[in-house]
Formats: sequence, C-alpha cells, structure tokens
Amino acid sequence: MPTENEGGRCLIATITERARKIEREFAEQLDAYYASPTSGFHDNAIARKFYEQKIRHLAFKPYPNDGLVTFGASGTDKCDLEVFFRNQKVKPQKSDDLPFRGRQRRQGSAIIEYVQLDLVHMRKRLGDAAKFEVMNVPNPGTSSYDWMFEDAAQQRKVFEYDGVKFAITAKPDGLLDYLPDSTPLLFEYKTKASGIRAMNSKLDYTGPQADHLRQVTAESLVFGIREGILLYESTQKPAWFSDEDNANVTKGAKTWRDGTPIPDIRPFYFCITDEMQEALLRDLARQARTVYEGEKPDVTADMTTKCGFCPYFGGHCQTLLSVNNLTELQTVDSRMARSTLAGKRDHRSLRAYLDQIAEVTA
Repeated sequence: MPTENEGGRCLIATITERARKIEREFAEQLDAYYASPTSGFHDNAIARKFYEQKIRHLAFKPYPNDGLVTFGASGTDKCDLEVFFRNQKVKPQKSDDLPFRGRQRRQGSAIIEYVQLDLVHMRKRLGDAAKFEVMNVPNPGTSSYDWMFEDAAQQRKVFEYDGVKFAITAKPDGLLDYLPDSTPLLFEYKTKASGIRAMNSKLDYTGPQADHLRQVTAESLVFGIREGILLYESTQKPAWFSDEDNANVTKGAKTWRDGTPIPDIRPFYFCITDEMQEALLRDLARQARTVYEGEKPDVTADMTTKCGFCPYFGGHCQTLLSVNNLTELQTVDSRMARSTLAGKRDHRSLRAYLDQIAEVTA
C-alpha cells in the first residue's frame, strides 16, 4: 500500500508510522467532537455561512466548450461503453429503480453534508486539539472566504497522454489542512449500508475500494495533492447499550465486542504514487480515444460487473450488442462455469447480463 511521501512523491513501502498516526488522529478528532455535548448544537454564524455557501454554488456550471472528453473524478471507474454512450450524446433510457436504493442515495448525500458542517465546527469546539481543518479560499470580490469542499473546490484540468487530450474535473468532499505539519490532504467520505460488522470485515481484508482509490487518484492529478483520507462510515450504528449479553441478538448480529462498540467509522490514509497516476491516465486516454474515433467498444465480461450502477444505458448496450460479441461472452460464460469462478460475483454478473439479453431478444 502506498504510504510514504518524500518531496511530493509517494513510495511503495510498508505501512508507515505517519499513515497510522494520521488515521488515528483523524478518528480521535471525530470521536472527541461527537462525544462532546456541544456537537449537538451548531454555531449559528458558522451554520449560516455554511448554508449560504451551499446556496451560492447551487448553479449549473457547464464545462468549457473545448470538445474534450471530460471525466468526473468520481466516474473514472465507468465501463468503456458507458463512457462512449455519454460522450456520443446517446439519449439515456431512464427507468424506475428499487425504492430502497433511492433512499440509500439520499441518505448518503444527507450525511456528507452534515459531516462537512461538523468539520467546519471542529476548530471552534475542540480548539488546539483539532489537528485537521477544512482549507479555505478567498471569495472573489469580498472579504470573506469559501470552505474548500465540493463545488467551491471544483477544478477541471486538461491532460494529454499517448497523443490523446482529455480533461478531468474533480470536486472532492473536502480539502483538509493537517495542522501539525501544514500538509494539504484530499478528503473523501463514503457511507456503507452493508452493516457495521460487514463493513469492518471487508475493510480489514481489502482496505479501501479500488474505485474509490481511482477517484482520489484522479483528484491528485487535478489538485497536485497526493495524500489524503478516505473515511468510511456505516449507516448502521452499534446498539445504544452493549448487546454482548443480550440473548435475543445472534452472535453475528452483535454490535459490541469486548465491552466496546464495534467501530462505525474507518479512516484510511492514502498516498498516490506515480504508477497509480500513470495507470489511470493510460486508461482514460484509451477510453477517450474510442469516443473521438467513434467506434463503439465491445462488451467484456469485466464490464458486466458494473451494469448494476449504470441506470441509463442498459437498453442501448443490450440492443446494440453484435452477434460476434454475444458469442464471445457466451464462450467466456462457459469457461467460467467450468472454473473456480463458477457462481462467484464476476460469473453471476456475466450470467445476469446474458439473461437480460435473452429477455430483450425473446
């Protein structure tokens, strides 16, 4: 895992004390704030400034009309075909989703707004104990400033890789100042609805998600900041009181362990390497080239793992699939069915895609 920063460059190394120190101090700052009775009361002046900034940035901000394919940092993990359709101005085919997914998206959007509001309160509430503070930028034409998160921090930067020009736009959940050494940090926040035990188990095993690391890699290219924090928060919380001895709660559902609530937040330090930036630029340049050349890419088995997060172009993808491409996918399906991948996530995704094709063509 990349963890060390020397002269603005990250080195592949063992987990350093700096990484663990930043993770520990950030978690301690959050815990100190939320443990305090004052966290339930927002300062009127700070809250008013926060919402005035939000309102001021409630406006449509089109990209410059330069003809370049523009990737949003949070969308750098989209499949080749979705990128192609979006940039070829293919009309989206919107359809109803499962209701709980809409509520889950709303929940995540609402929580990050409150996390940002809490972050800008922490210096006032905690004083010198606050080691992380939201950076700010002067508000043009006024004596005031904006906190640097989302729209107020948004930047777009043009890149050229392998002869292909494209742009990346990024608006992180926050830019933080790590006060002990005045280091700027990228900040991204993610909610997890899988349950508190499942979230911790997966993060213990895999660490931050690959698509989240791609997002912050894109942000590092735009802002020139390589270090940062990915904060995961479970929307399930531990029981108000210990449930360890509660016989009505099964062992796998208990939310306390050894007299302590299971962590509902997990901050992860990251430091983006040259290799991570290079890999992302290479991939985005390849996707941009297909758009400029106007050649619709084939569907691959790997791309079908992203269909569940593509609400607008599924119909186009299926109806425009060529016979040869379908045959290739069926061959891969047969191969997977005879391997150790049979029935696992990648195989299930491909199988679901092929079933949808069968329904469309029936």
